[in-house]
Amino acid sequence: MTNLKKLEILISLLLAIAGAILLISLFGRIQFNIEALQFRVAVQINEKGCTEVEIPPLGTVRAHTHTTPLLISFRLENIDLQLTQKFLSNTTERNKVIQHSKTVLRQVAIIFIVKLLGLAVLGGVLGVFLTRKGSLKKYLTGSMIAVLLTGALLAATYFSYDIRAFHNPQYSGVLRMAPWMVSLAQETFGKIETLGENLETIAKNLNQIYERLDNLQPLGETTEEFKILHISDLHNNPAGMDFVLQVANLFDADIIIDTGDITDFGTPLETLLLEQLNHIDLPYFFIAGNHDAPAIIDKMNQIPNVTVINGLAEKNGLYFYGVPDPSSTGNTVLPPDLSTIPRLTQQVIDRIDQITPGVDIALLHNDKMANALAGHVPVILFGHNHRMAITKQEGSILINAGTSGAAGLRGLQTSQTTYSVVLLHFRPDETGKGRLVAADAISVSNLEQSFTLDRRRFDLQDE
Repeated sequence: MTNLKKLEILISLLLAIAGAILLISLFGRIQFNIEALQFRVAVQINEKGCTEVEIPPLGTVRAHTHTTPLLISFRLENIDLQLTQKFLSNTTERNKVIQHSKTVLRQVAIIFIVKLLGLAVLGGVLGVFLTRKGSLKKYLTGSMIAVLLTGALLAATYFSYDIRAFHNPQYSGVLRMAPWMVSLAQETFGKIETLGENLETIAKNLNQIYERLDNLQPLGETTEEFKILHISDLHNNPAGMDFVLQVANLFDADIIIDTGDITDFGTPLETLLLEQLNHIDLPYFFIAGNHDAPAIIDKMNQIPNVTVINGLAEKNGLYFYGVPDPSSTGNTVLPPDLSTIPRLTQQVIDRIDQITPGVDIALLHNDKMANALAGHVPVILFGHNHRMAITKQEGSILINAGTSGAAGLRGLQTSQTTYSVVLLHFRPDETGKGRLVAADAISVSNLEQSFTLDRRRFDLQDE
């Protein structure tokens, strides 16, 4: 065999291998469903052997799992939130899904391997075809070499694969917080059931204390009282949401006002935790915080009895003006730059000054913007900094509900953070206009059966 002939054969084989690599990189992917979840898995040649898990819009988790030069990527394409909620809330269903998932994954793996080997055959044929000197023997040889190489690559990947590499992965996007989140889940999720029981007991005790408080500081008999339960910064804490609904029910609140940060990252997955709001039977006003995003706002708009406030709203003769956090229009959780606060606040003041007959209650998330509005609105409700406070400034009553979710799931790691809400009492004045006469600050120690209830009066002379 001449050197030229050997060179032609070598070129044919190299092109066959290149063709296989090209087709596998371009078309080596498959989509599959596991109940409520839709995934896409793909492989391509890569400098290092890695497995990558992509969860839009949270980010990517990557680990060096095998020795072969293949990148295996999994991407969560879609999620059925209603089905997912059903599985999460039902242990039997969840176990069935787990077992079914294992079967599906095995089937998908077999189908995917067959597809990759098929692409290798086509790639081998394509490579030989590009030489323009192909014969049946060359086509068979090229496809055989491509299949053997691909099979060897997949086998080496399988036998060198080490799932333990994900114990120390690399994160990108919001998932860079994942180490903290995983540690948090391991340490705190077991406490939620105990905490929920404690909060239920506390709510009942609060009701008894509340009756005594009314005896000590009576507001006077009236059938025209309008009660607002002000909450803020739940941060995905399901126990906090339960507590809020218990307090609203026990104290006969007429409306709940939430001044933002109901979630942590504002992602579609977090909308599952909002399903508890479907059970409320009283109006719920919501303004978005910096941890809330368009996906959360869209979900809140779909929940009965929830009204997302961005501008003017009216209830029971009171005019509310809601100002969502500027960061809620995007997917960042960073609050607005401090240098922009004066400009943003002035824009709000200009809008409020044009409203007739006037705004009674301003709803904001950012505490600095709220403080800057003092003197322009009689009552200002806000949150953000997780510090409950009731103050008077320049004739305005400023009320910070603190954190009704005890700083979210993070708060379950410590007994120092408190759950806090504020119950506002409005009564008509001599003109018939609703006026704030008292505010009850309610705070509960995290994971402990202790609480405080402090009433602040605004209908007395010294106020």
